[in-house]
Amino acid sequence: MATNLIRLFWVACILLMSEGTALGQTQRTEADRLSASGVETNKNLALSAGLSTDHATMIRLLKASGLDKQATGKGQYTVFAPTDAAFSVLPERDLEELLLPSSKNRLIQFLAYHVVKGRLTSDQLKDGQTLTNLTGQILTVHKQGDSITVEDGRGEVADVIQGNIRATNGVVYTINKVLQRIVEQP
Repeated sequence: MATNLIRLFWVACILLMSEGTALGQTQRTEADRLSASGVETNKNLALSAGLSTDHATMIRLLKASGLDKQATGKGQYTVFAPTDAAFSVLPERDLEELLLPSSKNRLIQFLAYHVVKGRLTSDQLKDGQTLTNLTGQILTVHKQGDSITVEDGRGEVADVIQGNIRATNGVVYTINKVLQRIVEQP
């Protein structure tokens, strides 16, 4: 399970990183959203990593978790990758605590919350569809025309600002919010 979570997170991170460079930006207007979708990297997640300038925080967390070493996996995953701007609203203290070696398991769970098993492109997503992430929690998709949002278990809704970024081993959606807040250790 931990190996699968690691692979899943790396797939998501690499995909989100590759879309930033391939498209030149991650923030899109409603009219641009459809044309920005469908970028294909033709590389696995490991080779696509590090290309985005809008996902430095996600990359930093992935490296700290050790999941970056799993990016060459053959499994198919869908990753909902928050931008740096999405992470910027979280308390810096919480992010720094996640980077501590003693918090590695929490960090892996935090990242896994943003990953779903399987390769789901936007044409496969339906309004009201529920997806089970790698932590076993439910994410709900809302889709109206070309607009897609993802709702976490707390009712927090993230807009997909770029979708269908395809690597050889998964699909990445760039989102404007973190789907799970960092929880305190018990």
